[in-house]
Amino acid sequence: MIPRLSHNSIKSILVLIILTLTTNPIWAGEAEIRRAMKESLVYLDISSYGYDQFRPWRNKDVEQKGGVGCAVGANLVLTPAWNLTDAKLVQARVSGQNEYIPAKIRVVDYELDLALIELEPNALAKPLKPLKFTDKFQRGTKLNYYWLDSSGNLTTGQGYLDRAEVRGSTVSFAPFLNYVVTNMSQETGIGQLYCDGSTPIGIACWSNGATEAGLIPAGLINTFLPGAKEPNYPGAPTVGFVTRELLDPITRAYLKMAPTLKNGVEVATVFNLGTGSDVLKSGDVILSIDGKELDAYGKFSHPAYDRVSFHHLITCHKVGDEINFDIWRDGARQKLKVRAKNFGVEQMLVPWYEYGRQPEYVVTGGFVFQKLTRPYLANFGKDWTGKTTPHLLHYLQDMAFKPTDKRKDIVILSYVLPAQINLGYLDLAQLVVSKYNGIPVGSMGDIIKAQKLNPESKFDVVEFEFDSPTVVIPRRQLQQADMLIGTNYMIPKMVNIGE
Repeated sequence: MIPRLSHNSIKSILVLIILTLTTNPIWAGEAEIRRAMKESLVYLDISSYGYDQFRPWRNKDVEQKGGVGCAVGANLVLTPAWNLTDAKLVQARVSGQNEYIPAKIRVVDYELDLALIELEPNALAKPLKPLKFTDKFQRGTKLNYYWLDSSGNLTTGQGYLDRAEVRGSTVSFAPFLNYVVTNMSQETGIGQLYCDGSTPIGIACWSNGATEAGLIPAGLINTFLPGAKEPNYPGAPTVGFVTRELLDPITRAYLKMAPTLKNGVEVATVFNLGTGSDVLKSGDVILSIDGKELDAYGKFSHPAYDRVSFHHLITCHKVGDEINFDIWRDGARQKLKVRAKNFGVEQMLVPWYEYGRQPEYVVTGGFVFQKLTRPYLANFGKDWTGKTTPHLLHYLQDMAFKPTDKRKDIVILSYVLPAQINLGYLDLAQLVVSKYNGIPVGSMGDIIKAQKLNPESKFDVVEFEFDSPTVVIPRRQLQQADMLIGTNYMIPKMVNIGE
């Protein structure tokens, strides 16, 4: 028979259990870490809106979203750039303070997927406690992750550090090193702080629920922060070429490589932008970078990460650094000094993103001319690569990083707004403009220049690639037609270029 315990006995046992747990060094340490995290983590309330890609004169509805960040200064907060896409208003909430704190975006680097936010210091009840990130990687380590929710409460979870790999960014074209965490105790999101014990080692930049999460590691964060705190942020290097595996002995023989030379990866395409774009050639074989030998897949042996893509050897540098390339060209080894470079997305022939920026357009006679961008194509919805014309997809996939002095934009006739002036042309859409009034069109600004040519002419004439029908717009009717079209389709201004 189990003896019945009195109320006082039960109470004594509970007190004993609590005392045991709180005096246990492990439990006491975790409690101390949680208390410290409350002084360093923030919740972000973000108002954002983008632009309608098919009606670029219109804003989308304002969207409210939440984000999380961590302190890297008394009033400075680090968060993934993903949280701030198209952001117009940012407010922060800290533990123990009910009111929201005004915040402004100081630096956003979409390639690194990192951003620095500055909180209004006078609105903080007390300064934040800055965190220091340490570049620490040990496969299999149990990590704790923390974040502050919208109510100011601290939430935590656990996962295991599985591997390091170079992955494409969720917000940009640039691949960078990620730590991958698996077997999380609960679903994770974007911006959570991951720690090895009490040591911050990265922040989450993507997740597949509770299956896997990717971290921006401390090494990249510690590269970003010094520059982000300066008046002119220099950015991070980006790779200016594409490689392909070099496994075929016949290809190696064609490149005049000795049979004993088994390593090296072939340069397939060289861009007009980025690191290596000014010195590498298609057909070069990169044997090593900074003394790190590359295998036929373009990977090198890292003492902690195992096999990692060569991209990391470039992106771990600062812009302006000199990088040593050992290559095979024209049947012989050569050594190259390559300057680490980056570029702005606006320099791309087909920009990968236009966060927070209104798309450029010209509406004339109901013909809607736009600059081709990846967001424009992605607006066709799920599986958009199969819904757009192969011609436009070619420019994105093969030519996006290859602008020239003569062609800086791909200008398209997006579609035609029905009006009396354009009857017979209503089926035209997604055509690449080649000439406007006889001059080649290499940028959106060329349309405005062309419209001013030959003032005595009765027509504007637009020609397209692939022998598509030529458009003829009667100038005498154009001014009145544009006024009517602007009113009927609620277009506040018919031209938006360079704003």
